[in-house]
This record gives sequence, structure tokens and C-alpha cells, in this order.
Amino acid sequence: MRPVLIDLGGIEIPAYGVMLAISFLTALWYVRRKAPSFDVSPLAIENLAFYVMLGVIIGGRLLYAAFHWQQYEHDILGIFRIWEGGMMFFGGLLGGFLLGALYLRRQRIPVLKISDIAAPSMALGLFFTRIGCFLNGCCFGVPSKLPWSVEFPENCVAGASPVGGLALHPTQLYESIFGLVLFFFLDNRLKNFAGKGVVFAQFVIFYGVFRFGIDFIRYYENSANFWINQIIAVGLVIVGAAIILRVTKQ
Repeated sequence: MRPVLIDLGGIEIPAYGVMLAISFLTALWYVRRKAPSFDVSPLAIENLAFYVMLGVIIGGRLLYAAFHWQQYEHDILGIFRIWEGGMMFFGGLLGGFLLGALYLRRQRIPVLKISDIAAPSMALGLFFTRIGCFLNGCCFGVPSKLPWSVEFPENCVAGASPVGGLALHPTQLYESIFGLVLFFFLDNRLKNFAGKGVVFAQFVIFYGVFRFGIDFIRYYENSANFWINQIIAVGLVIVGAAIILRVTKQ
């Protein structure tokens, strides 16, 4: 674990911030490269990227702060220090989608078409971002005796938690590997289904099912946070199923 990836004589570059930037830039590269094949201007994707990035940061950070309010109740400005780590994927997904959809509607660009093209990049972003979570020591699992369990150092969130000092499930890496596998699957599906919403629906269904399951071995400070995430995960599955049902009827 390495919360500070590089220390340049007092100038600290956080690992989470670096991986978040890599996640965003890689996703932008992927969608921009795919856009012309589906009659979408790369310039429109570049403009869209700004709103999606803003939505991801705002949504992901606010939901994280709401779930971990004890970290910020005496340090409100800490909410704005996103480079220190602490984002929730559900919040980022919702925030990025909402702001991105508003931009697309204003530009009269089909939302489902762009959602399909972007779906594989979301999975790829999950791969990079969760590596950042692992290096930062957040989003960790419950104690485990499995041979690949990890004991986090004291200088990270996991090490300072009530389960610090114990070997824990590296749930960040589980989710990262899942994101990479899902990326290759969705990238292949994109060739046949882009523009109908099916690829995006498959992303939210698979992630919702995966997240519902992995949360049972992920550490939560209280049961309320666990159940809220479970409800959101089930909601994603329902939304994805509704999109596929609608396309099937058409």
C-alpha cells in the first residue's frame, strides 16, 4: 500500500489521484476512438468528457462524504480534497450519467448510443480506480484467513480502522479484476448492440450483481451503509433489465 505514490521533496503525489486521472484519460481515449464508427463526433465526446468528469467527482465525493461523515464533521473542507482518496462508485456513476445526459439532450445526441459506447470505458475505469483504492488503503474487506489476504499498514484508512492489524480481503483488487474482465466482454458486445442501450444495460446489471455479492465481504462502519449499497445495486439490476426488456419489445 502506498497512499503517497511519489514524494518530490515535500510535494506529495497521491496514488489515488494518479489512478483516478489515468482512469479518466483512458476512458476518454477509448470513447473518442470508438465514436467515429458510430457517427458521433470526437469533438462532442471531448465536450461531454468535461461534464461527465465533473459529475463523477461531485457525485462520487458527496456520496462518500455522506457515508463517512465522521471523517468530515470537524473538517468540512476535507470534502474538497479529493486527491486524498474517498469516492463512491455508485455516486460517481449517477453523477456522471446525469450531467452527461443533460449535455447530450441539449446537443440532441442520443443518450443511449453514447451510453453504449461509454459502457466498456466505465468498466475499464473501474479497473484503474480500484487499484488506486488498494494503494490508498480504502474500500477494504473484512478479516480473512485466505492466503492472499492483506494486512494494511497504519498510515492508511484500513490500517487505522477497527480491523487494522488483521489480514483483510483485498476487495479493491477483486473489483479491479472484475472491471477488466467486464471491459473485454462489453467491448466485444459493442460491435453488435451499440445505440440500443443494451451494452450499457449489461454493464449496470453485471456490476449491480457483482457489487451486491462482494459487499458481503467488504468492511462497513455500520449496517446502514451496507444496506443502502445493497438497495442501489438491486436498483441498477432493475434499471438494466428494464432497458433490455424495452429493446426486446421494440
